Formats: sequence, structure tokens, C-alpha cells
Amino acid sequence: MNAGSIDNPFRRDRLTWLAYGMLGLYNYLLSGLGPLMASVRDELSLSYTITSLHFSAFAVGMILAGLVGDRLVAIWGRRAIFWTGAAGLLGGATALALVRDPLLTIASVFLMGSVGSLALVLIPAILSDRHGPRRAIAIVEANILSAATGALAALTIGAGEQTPFGWRGALLLSLLVPVLLIVRFRSVPIPVAALPATTRAATARLPAAYWAYWATIVLAVGVEFCLIFWGADFLVSAGLSTAAAATTVSLFLWGMVAGRLAGRQIALRFTPEQLLPMTLGLALAGFLLYWLAPVAALTVIGLFVAGFGVANLFPLTSAMALAAAPGQSTAAAARLSFASGLAILAAPLLLGALADAVGIWWAYGVAPIFLIGALIASQVGKRFSEGGW
Repeated sequence: MNAGSIDNPFRRDRLTWLAYGMLGLYNYLLSGLGPLMASVRDELSLSYTITSLHFSAFAVGMILAGLVGDRLVAIWGRRAIFWTGAAGLLGGATALALVRDPLLTIASVFLMGSVGSLALVLIPAILSDRHGPRRAIAIVEANILSAATGALAALTIGAGEQTPFGWRGALLLSLLVPVLLIVRFRSVPIPVAALPATTRAATARLPAAYWAYWATIVLAVGVEFCLIFWGADFLVSAGLSTAAAATTVSLFLWGMVAGRLAGRQIALRFTPEQLLPMTLGLALAGFLLYWLAPVAALTVIGLFVAGFGVANLFPLTSAMALAAAPGQSTAAAARLSFASGLAILAAPLLLGALADAVGIWWAYGVAPIFLIGALIASQVGKRFSEGGW
């Protein structure tokens, strides 16, 4: 039976909408760091190296949340940890808007990345447990909103810069969202993890299929953030002005929005295992056009197509990873946060180091290697899931 079966339709309840809203807020704040850090750098007279520590702080926070999130849930429960994560996002973003010292701004971002990511750890687990075999639809839908809020962040921060309140006003205004979530959904119960078939399953190590999909996520998210963090620099090398490149790189994010909207419909008819190779192939084709195009117009088209393809790599692979670890959704989702944080921390740094050594064009050669590696890892995971090895 496919995900769109009339006999077993997909339904969104209040818990589903809460998870969607929290993921949208999380990605808004993560994606907004890039646009607002330009203003922070100028305002506090920071070097590029010190500025980049903000991104590293967020990524390290994600890694820590991924390592300890499931253990904290085991002690205090999903509800307490979820709302603690919401408080971390709210408190970290508020502090970032109010402080004026680089150590404090880095600490504020780390608070968002570490405590705030406790909510991120639970979102895929909650959606997986609530929607079962239709988890892929829920996770894709959540990531549609996530991509849209990420693309919106740059516009909102930019608009705020044109007002007397600057980027701080725009950031503080956005924090009405978590307040509204708390007011509207504070009474929604957050169930404990689905019970495994046996006690042994609850304490068993995550299976080999899961770890193959985990590796797929590291590689796929690495490509995504190499394009987000270094896309503007590459476009400048392709002939665009600095201002045009900064604006044009948002096409990658809008490509992701379009890709996830399309992916939601396609996920009603095909399984994640069927869709993932196709989306990886589309991402690779778009990237190669972006990377190898002889004219800037084709480069821009390739950037959008790459975003369209990359869009569903994380949600589809997350659904497959969670399905490969029945009864272990909290631990599995926590390690997915670790995978994302590791990719965000390491992949852009690797590309930047290579760009210093051989130039940004040659450095981008890591992206197709990552995508091909992701395809191989996903097929390994599929073979393990099917009992082929």
C-alpha cells in the first residue's frame, strides 16, 4: 500500500503542526545567521575568522545535542526536553539581538545550536512515531516549511536593515513565533517513544542499515551547506558582481522550496527507497550544470536545479533511517542531529581549505564526490534493510 492510500489517509493533528512550526522556526534562525552575520561583522569590527566561529558554534551545538539528546529524554521525558529546546531557541536568539560583545554573540549562537537543537532531535522522532509508515510524507512536509522559512529569513533580515530597528528588530519580531507556539500548543501531549517489540530492541545498538543512511545524510547535508555557504563566492568567480551573487544564491533555497513541494506530491505515490536515487541524480545533474556551465545564465539555472534535487535528500533519508531502527526513534533521531551538525561544521571548512589551496572552482569538485558517495551509502543501507547482507 502506498503512502497515499485512500484506506489509510495521511492526517495532520495538533502535534504534527507543532512539530512543523518548531522546525520552521529552527531553520529560520539557522538560515538567518548568514545574512545577519554580515551586519554583526561590520558592527563589531570582526574578522572573517571570528565571524565564522558563530557558524561553527551552532554546528558544534547540534553535534552535542545529537550525542546527548536521547539520554536527556530518557531522564526527563520528551515533553520537558522539547520545550527546553524551544526555550533555548528563544533565549539564544534574544541574547544575540541584545549583546554587543563577540564572545557573547558566539555564546548566544551556541545556546541556539545546543539547547535549541534538543527540539530538532525530537521532531523527526515525534513525526515518525505519530505517522508510522507515512512518516516520509510528514518529514517532507515539515521540511517544506523549513525550506520556506529559511528562504524567508534572508528577506526578513534584509528588510529589517532598511528600518531604524535594523536586523535586531527583525530578529526580535520573529521571536513572536515561539511565543505563539507555546501559547497555542503548550497543552498538546507529546507521547513517549513507540514501544519496541522487545526490551532488547530498546537497548540494542542502532542497526547497520541505519548507519549507512546516517552516512548518506552527512554527505547530502555537506553538499547542501557547501552551496549555501560558498555559493556566492563561486558565482563571483563565474562572472557575477558581488551584489548580484549574494542575491542569486537565494535561488538555491527557493529551488529547495520548490523541490520539497514537488517531493510531497511524489511521496504520495512512491516509497523513499524509490525516490532517493532519483533525487540524488537530479541534484548531481544540477550541480554539474552549475559547476561546469560556460556562461553565467546556465550556472544560475544549475544552482536552482541543484536546490530542487538536494531538497528532499535529508527528509527522504531521515525517513529511511528511522524506519530502519524500529523502537529506537529517539536515539535514531538524535544521531541524525549529530550527522547534520557534523556536515555543517566539516564540509564547508573542507571546501574553504581546498579553495585556499587550489581555487574555489577546483574545490567544488568535492560536491559530486559527496553525491556519488551518498548514492553508494544509501544503496548499502537498502541492502542491509532488505537482509541482502
